[in-house]
Amino acid sequence: MPRLISREEALRRIQAEVGDGACLMCALRDDRAGDRWVVADEDDMLVVLPRYVRRWGQVLVLPKPHVTSFNEIDEAMWLRACSFARRAARAVEAELRPRRCYLASTGSAAGEITQSSMHLHIHVIPLYQPDDRPADIFSWSEGVYVADADEWRDLRDKLGAAWREVTQSA
Repeated sequence: MPRLISREEALRRIQAEVGDGACLMCALRDDRAGDRWVVADEDDMLVVLPRYVRRWGQVLVLPKPHVTSFNEIDEAMWLRACSFARRAARAVEAELRPRRCYLASTGSAAGEITQSSMHLHIHVIPLYQPDDRPADIFSWSEGVYVADADEWRDLRDKLGAAWREVTQSA
């Protein structure tokens, strides 16, 4: 069962895995950020399970090139990222049955590793409670969920199968 750890513990673990100054999304792309649970991997896009989440079943969609703003990403790649996010949301909805999914591309210059990756990416977050709000979904103040390798593997396998199904039906 996923378990809650403190924000401070999560940041310590990420720091130990990725190091100072490294782009977290590039580290995920390059498999340099601890265990990596890939749902889909194509030439220019990667869909992964982030290992520190506020909602179980969260997925990240990231373009493989290191792009930091909408001015740097061409329209075709952005639309492809959006298409991947839609497919990821459909897979999450099919497999996990949340009330709905929240999609967001966030970023901040706050200097904190959470919400500050300048590498453009899209969060796909399942919402299970009727009162789930973005402020809680993106804040780590109440801690984040982590799981053991078997739990991540099981979730990855389920979402990967759902991904293949929604991709074939698209």
